[in-house]
Amino acid sequence: MITKKNIEDNTKTLAILMISQRLSLINSIYRSVKLVLKGCLSDMIMRKVLGIVLMIMMLPAVQSEIDEYTSHPGNIPNFHNFATPQLEPGENGFFSLDIQNRYIENLTGVQIVAEIYHRADIDESESLSSINSDKRPIISENCWKYKNEEEKCSDSPNSESASFSIENIEVNQTVRLKFDINTNEDTKEGTYFVRFSMNFQFNATERVLQSRGYWSMEEWTNATTNLSENYPGNINLDSLKVDGIIPDSSFGVKKPIPKWPLYILISLTVIFAGLSVIFYLEEEETYPELNKWLQKMRGKFNQFWLRFKYRKGS
Repeated sequence: MITKKNIEDNTKTLAILMISQRLSLINSIYRSVKLVLKGCLSDMIMRKVLGIVLMIMMLPAVQSEIDEYTSHPGNIPNFHNFATPQLEPGENGFFSLDIQNRYIENLTGVQIVAEIYHRADIDESESLSSINSDKRPIISENCWKYKNEEEKCSDSPNSESASFSIENIEVNQTVRLKFDINTNEDTKEGTYFVRFSMNFQFNATERVLQSRGYWSMEEWTNATTNLSENYPGNINLDSLKVDGIIPDSSFGVKKPIPKWPLYILISLTVIFAGLSVIFYLEEEETYPELNKWLQKMRGKFNQFWLRFKYRKGS
C-alpha cells in the first residue's frame, strides 16, 4: 500500500540522486574551468561562479519535484463527506462537504467556487444556461468554518454558484463548506450537477484545481487517452491547464412517487392471502364452525345480489 510517507521518502531519494548527479557534473566543470582560467582568477571568484552555476542547475529539479508532488492524487486536498439534498419542487435544503489539506505545507489565499452547471433526467440533458431562470434552483447564502469554530456566512453574489474565501488552511486541517439550495413549485425536476474549482498559494506558487465539469467531452477524452508519459492519475494536466483534478457532485429535485398505489397493492395482497387460507380450511373441513360461518356469508351475499338484480330489472 502506497502511503504518504512512502511518497515523501521516494521523493527525497530521487532528489538526493539528482543532486549527486549534478554535483558530479559541477565538479567536472570546476576542474575544466580551473584549468582554462588558471592564473587569471582567484579561488574566491571561482567559488562565486560555481555557486551561481549550482543554483541555476538545481532549480529545475526542485521545481519538477514540487509539481509532481502537488499534482499527485494522493496529495491534493481531499474533497469528502458530501451531504447532497434530494428536494421536492418548492423545498429548500443545504449542500455541504469537507475539504482536508493533505500537503506538508499550509495553503494560503484559498478561493473555492461551487457552481451548478448542468441538469439531466431520463429524457434529456441540458446546461443550466438553457433553462429559464425562474425554473432553476438558486443559491442565496454560503458558509464555511474550521472544525469546532463558528460559521462565517455571506450572501452569494451569483444565484448559480457559491464562493468561499479562506485565508489559510493548515497542514491536515479540515474546513467545512455549506451553501443553500432553494427551489420553487416551477423548478424543473432532475439531477443537477455541481462543479468545483480551487485556487491557492502553495510554496509561493499559484495553484489551480478543477473538477470534470469544466471541460467538454472532447477535451476530457484527449487528456485521458493521448498520454505520452506517466501523468499523475493518468490525466494530462498540461492540456487541461490545471494542477490537479477534484470531484464533481450533484443533488436532486423531484416529486415523490405517489404511495397510494403501493398501499392498494399491499391491501389486495393481504385480502387475497386471507381468502386463500379460508377456502383451504373449508375444503379440508377441519373447522366445522368456519364452514357454517362461510355458508351463512354466502347466503347473505346471494340474498343481497338477488335484491340488487331485482331492483335493477324493475
